[in-house]
Amino acid sequence: MTILLKAAVTGVAGAVMTLLLKRSAPELGLALSAALSLFGVALAMQLAAGLADILAMVREDTGLSPAVVGPVLKCVGIGIVTRLSADVCRDAGQSAAASAVELCGAACALVTASPLLRSLLTTIREFV
Repeated sequence: MTILLKAAVTGVAGAVMTLLLKRSAPELGLALSAALSLFGVALAMQLAAGLADILAMVREDTGLSPAVVGPVLKCVGIGIVTRLSADVCRDAGQSAAASAVELCGAACALVTASPLLRSLLTTIREFV
């Protein structure tokens, strides 16, 4: 997987450069760390097109409605954004901000998944 190799090489080289920059210019080290995160997201997005086709096939073969698949994919996206954002905050030495981002991400995922939870509860009530 050339994309993984690109991400690994860029990540390691960027981490070394970030360590060197943090000594003399911490703000540049943080900016480089954020840029590396965005580059990683851009690389991962290249794989998303292929995944979209596979997910469409799964949805068609299983008969799952977009109302079920959509929230799951949104939750995955929320998790990725939350993780990257919290890691950038931690790199900046802001662990409280990282915790706040994680809390907000968890709340967003729960709100996004709430239609699925309602559907599950409705199904359970029908069986009882």
